[in-house]
Amino acid sequence: MEEELQRDTAAELALSAMVSMIMILLFSAIVAGMALMMIEQAFMQSKSQSLEQSETLNSVPLVLVFEVESFDDAGNTNDQLYMMFKFPYAGNDIPDVNVKWAMMCDIMDIDPGSVNNKVDHTLVYASGDFDAATDLSGNAQDDAAIDSFVAGNYYHIIIDVDDPTRVPNDPAVECDLVEDMSATLVLAVENGRTTELDFYIPTDVRAGYDLMS
Repeated sequence: MEEELQRDTAAELALSAMVSMIMILLFSAIVAGMALMMIEQAFMQSKSQSLEQSETLNSVPLVLVFEVESFDDAGNTNDQLYMMFKFPYAGNDIPDVNVKWAMMCDIMDIDPGSVNNKVDHTLVYASGDFDAATDLSGNAQDDAAIDSFVAGNYYHIIIDVDDPTRVPNDPAVECDLVEDMSATLVLAVENGRTTELDFYIPTDVRAGYDLMS
């Protein structure tokens, strides 16, 4: 009788151990499955962010020609810049209004009240977008010509810089082209990258002057 009781106890222990093992295996399988789902989700999100970031970073304009289109040395109200460019690495078409430009100028004025003709420096700017850009068969000044830029295609634009009543030392005025002036033109793609072009307007500048030289 005692031997039978011992055998029953051993069977119960073996059964308990087997049930415990099965529970451990099931728990391990559930944990492993959840871990795999989390890893897969993380990789999918990382891939999506990588693709979006790649599209954004690749949308950078390549400027091929940058020169003075026209220069008004009398009133400085009809100044224009000409630019030819393309987007060689863009993955998708870029709406033309999503490409912005801003020009920052260092305007120097002699303070008439100073004894030693002190020169005052004022940072002013002008800005706009590339809606007027056209392909090379267009006139570079047509808002309705195109709606987006295609990677690898060539485009050009004439940028108008207008300021008919510039007031010295007024921070609200827009940047205008004057002789012997340094300036920076910033090109920016919305949610993308920017390109800076530093240039100098020399004395006696004329139309066609290469600002990239």
